[in-house]
Amino acid sequence: MKCGWNEIVKKCFAVFIALVSIVLLAACSDDKFAGGTTEDAGLAVQNLNVAGVSQKGPFVKGSVVTVQGVDCRTMGLTDERFEGVVKSDKGDFDVEGISLTSSCAVFEVTGHYLNEITGEKTAEKVTLRALTDLNNRNNVNINLLTRLEFERVVKLVTEKNKSFADAKNQAEKEVLAAFGVEGNFAKPEDMNIFEPGDGNAALLAVSVLMQASNDSNRYSGLDERMDKLSNSIAEDGSWSDSVKSDIADWAAAAKASGQMDAVRKNLERLNYAEEIPAFEKFVDGFVENVASDTGSFVLPSRESFLNPDVYYDTIVDNRDGQVYMSVKIGTQTWMAQNLNYADSTTTPSLLNNSWCMDDKKEYCPVLGRLYTMSAAIDSVKLALDANNPMVCGYGKACTFSDKVQGICPDGWHLPDTTEWHTLIEFVGGHENAGSLLKSQTGWYNDIDGNYNGTDDYGFSAIASGDRYRSGIFTFDGRYASFLTVTEDSEENGRVSYFMSFSSEETSFGSSFKDNGFSVRCVKD
Repeated sequence: MKCGWNEIVKKCFAVFIALVSIVLLAACSDDKFAGGTTEDAGLAVQNLNVAGVSQKGPFVKGSVVTVQGVDCRTMGLTDERFEGVVKSDKGDFDVEGISLTSSCAVFEVTGHYLNEITGEKTAEKVTLRALTDLNNRNNVNINLLTRLEFERVVKLVTEKNKSFADAKNQAEKEVLAAFGVEGNFAKPEDMNIFEPGDGNAALLAVSVLMQASNDSNRYSGLDERMDKLSNSIAEDGSWSDSVKSDIADWAAAAKASGQMDAVRKNLERLNYAEEIPAFEKFVDGFVENVASDTGSFVLPSRESFLNPDVYYDTIVDNRDGQVYMSVKIGTQTWMAQNLNYADSTTTPSLLNNSWCMDDKKEYCPVLGRLYTMSAAIDSVKLALDANNPMVCGYGKACTFSDKVQGICPDGWHLPDTTEWHTLIEFVGGHENAGSLLKSQTGWYNDIDGNYNGTDDYGFSAIASGDRYRSGIFTFDGRYASFLTVTEDSEENGRVSYFMSFSSEETSFGSSFKDNGFSVRCVKD
């Protein structure tokens, strides 16, 4: 409106008074949207530019970002829609010129993202969304927490008559509590996995936990998994114990196999942040909370059994690339971790003759495999030896004049009873060897007794149990049995000796050759 000086009184003054009246009425009125604007104010958001980041891991360049208007009171979608794209592989985006009649909006991103665990771009696209109030806001991050709270916010507003602000606050706390996280954090749409702070660490932990994909997990894809969990949370702010247990089992196995360490390395390799937030403590807390609630056994990390005060060397098994710690004790050098070699194509003796505890593959990277005598000595290779073929195994007595490599890596061999005796005598004899050679953690420990050892020498024997020939596994944290290549000559090739760790003592026993035992190799 343009007014000449001679027209101010006649025309413009009246308009000016009318505009002032509207502003004063807006300031005084109590009839407000839940988003913080009056019904008579017209547009609640006008020509707003909003930036943010889209993260599972970061979404890749070109992923589509949309903004849809939402009525803050009814959660109904409006026909107001705006669009942008992710500008780089950092997941950053901006959407310009957003104008809405209500200040609430849903941001949605669809595309590929960097998988934090594999370090590679995903083959499948996923969709994340964030429900937010744009009143006094020009930054909105889209992530797993904003996705998981979405349906809960809608339900609290539409069915529980909560204001949008109250519904958001409640849903945010409930989603974090579902993952065992408590505290006062920034809003999820302000969180960023590449920034420091506990809130950002919690976000990254949830992102990692939601990547669960082990065979026991009942959800095949991330989109389906998010839908099921968010719908479950929407009902009463919680989710089922069976789902928690599935994800906790995966997380424990991922930590044991080194996948959790890979997350930090993969994200650090991107150079998007000076320091990745300490997400591991929230992952550990979730696993421990689930174990406490359900009474289930939770695998610790493979490295947690080692003695931090002992110096270990490392060896690499060139057959499969696995790395083992080794330790020198007296004149011997022993593997300080149980063997986990499983290639039955290269080594046919292993076929149907080695197992993970309870037939759960996540146990093998931590506890090693359980082997029959036939598998351990590599009976097929012995039988095919052109110079000195030997038929060994159950029902076949064999006397070995030389060291037996069996399934041990090159430069290492299976111990016989003499070599076990050498170890036991060096540390002071059978009566105390159990305490001195067992790991400091992982053994049975309650008011009835503590089976943990002191691990003075770094041998770090773990409670890996065994498998009886009928298929029954024994794994109660009270003992471990290690294979020897010494046979019991009185049993017609059916039985061999094994080394047993139980309480403070160690002992030799004899057992059927087709039972399953742990294997420790000795350096040649």
